[in-house]
Amino acid sequence: MFMKIIAFAILSFVCFSSAASAKTTTNIVCKNTDEVNKYIFAKSALLINPQSGGVIFSKNSRTTYPPASTVKLMTALLTYEKTGLLGTVTIQKQDTLVEPSRIPLTPGEKVPVIYLVKALLIGSDNDAALALARHVGGSTENFTEMMNDRAKLLGCSNTMFKNPNGLPSSGQGTTAIDLLRIFQKVVSIPELRQICMTKTFTLKTAAGVQSIRNHNLLLGVYDGMGPAKTGWTRSSQHTYAASAYRNGNELQLIILNSKNKWVDAKILFDYGFRVLESEKLASPKTPKKS
Repeated sequence: MFMKIIAFAILSFVCFSSAASAKTTTNIVCKNTDEVNKYIFAKSALLINPQSGGVIFSKNSRTTYPPASTVKLMTALLTYEKTGLLGTVTIQKQDTLVEPSRIPLTPGEKVPVIYLVKALLIGSDNDAALALARHVGGSTENFTEMMNDRAKLLGCSNTMFKNPNGLPSSGQGTTAIDLLRIFQKVVSIPELRQICMTKTFTLKTAAGVQSIRNHNLLLGVYDGMGPAKTGWTRSSQHTYAASAYRNGNELQLIILNSKNKWVDAKILFDYGFRVLESEKLASPKTPKKS
């Protein structure tokens, strides 16, 4: 625990002080998975090389935990598949009856689907999730069934969705392996991938004009940070699905039930990129033809 407190202090400064200081190299260099385990808070984590499919780090990756707002990845996926991000949604009162994190929306107003999806993935707005679910599924209950059916088609055998926004609900859970499958499908779609790595966007609704900022605090701070979706509730703690790039390499990361995903993500991504670079240096070079 003492080592984790030190890690938290050092890496919190790195992540939050400023973009410049955040790029400063930390003193924490994990040489193997045992050392990674000493520092990370997450009860479950999975780090892979998507090019090869190789697992770089895995911890309780088949154990079920509450997903929090990473659920919205599935909400966005189904919305895209059913609408192509086209059309508008007429907001109903039932869409607005949710706390916290909301746009807010006003009953009777019409909002483009693509704006709601941006609010969903960038601002993690819960009213946007309800409006999209009702628009696509006819009701949130029917949409939730669609979510579970889609998860099964993706091979998610240990996932159960109970709502489209990830707010606490008995029995709602996923595993790192399952969430990775959903995340990979989402980021394979260029439109959704771009939204997941957008820093801010301006949204005009009946409530006024506002700038919605991405909840991913590592975006624009951590070198090579790519698309991601964050999540947090008191019961789930921090959750995270993310991708990062460096020196031609990509890593994909899932974190569930962490006290601090920012610390964990930096440790895991840094470790993963060191592993990839070591493998590249160790691989035999193809001899030149004479």
